Amino acid sequence: MNCNWARETLSLYSGGDLSAAEADKTSAHLQECAECRNFYEGLAGNQAMLRSLRQTTVTPAALAAMRQKLMPRLACAQLGWWGRVERFLLVEARRPRLALAGVALAAIVSLTLFAQLRHVTATPNVAAFEGQDMLLLPEDYRTWTLLGSASNAPHSGQVYTSPGADREFLRSGSFPEGTVMVLESKASGAVTLEVSVKDRRFDEGWGYFRFEPAEGQLAKKTQALPAAAGCLACHRDRAGTDHVFTQFYSVLKLRRVQI
Repeated sequence: MNCNWARETLSLYSGGDLSAAEADKTSAHLQECAECRNFYEGLAGNQAMLRSLRQTTVTPAALAAMRQKLMPRLACAQLGWWGRVERFLLVEARRPRLALAGVALAAIVSLTLFAQLRHVTATPNVAAFEGQDMLLLPEDYRTWTLLGSASNAPHSGQVYTSPGADREFLRSGSFPEGTVMVLESKASGAVTLEVSVKDRRFDEGWGYFRFEPAEGQLAKKTQALPAAAGCLACHRDRAGTDHVFTQFYSVLKLRRVQI
C-alpha cells in the first residue's frame, strides 16, 4: 500500500467503514508511515470532536446511517465530492432528527479535504486511471505543451507534457506529482504513444505505459509496463533530470535561459 492509496481510505478507516482485510492493511501501513499516521491522527481528532456532541441529539447509529448513505453517492463520478455532499445534505437536512448530523458530517468532509489540499500539485492531474495501474488514453495530449522532437533521445518522436509541468520544472528543478509525458511516434502511418506518469504509486515515483495501434486506432487503456520492459532503468540511468530526458528538449533549455 502506498501513501496515495492509503489516504484515499483513511476517512473510511477512521469511521470503521472498511472491511476487516482492508482495515488490517491500512493499520499496517500506518505503523510504517509517519506522514500518513499524522494525517490519520488529524481525522481521528475530528471524530473525537463529534463524539463530544450531545448523544441525545446525534447518536452513533444516526452517524453510521448517514455514512452508509453518503459514501456510495460520493463514489459517483458525475459530480465532485462537494457537489454530492451538498445535494445529499439538502435532502437529509429536511429531516430534523438528522439535520445536526448532516452539519457535523459536512464538517468532517470539509476538514478532510482541506488537509488533503496540502498535497495538491502545481499542475492539473490529467492522468486518469482505472484501478491501480490501468491508464486511460490521454486523447487531448496534442493540446498540451510541445517540448519538441526527441530525435536524440533513446526513442524518436514528438514529446508533449501536461499543462504547467514545464513551468513547475523551471521553478523548482523537478516535475510535480501528476506530470504526464507523452512520446508520439509514427511507423508506416500508425501512431504509437509511450507515456510516463509521475505518481507515488509506482516504483521510484514514475509509471510507464505504451498505447499500441489496433485496427487503425490506439487502445483506450493500457496497464503499466513491468520492470522487465526496461523503461524505468533507462530513465533512471540516462535521463537528465527527474527521470525525464530534459537534456534533449530545446524548449526547456530556451525557457531556462529567458528566466
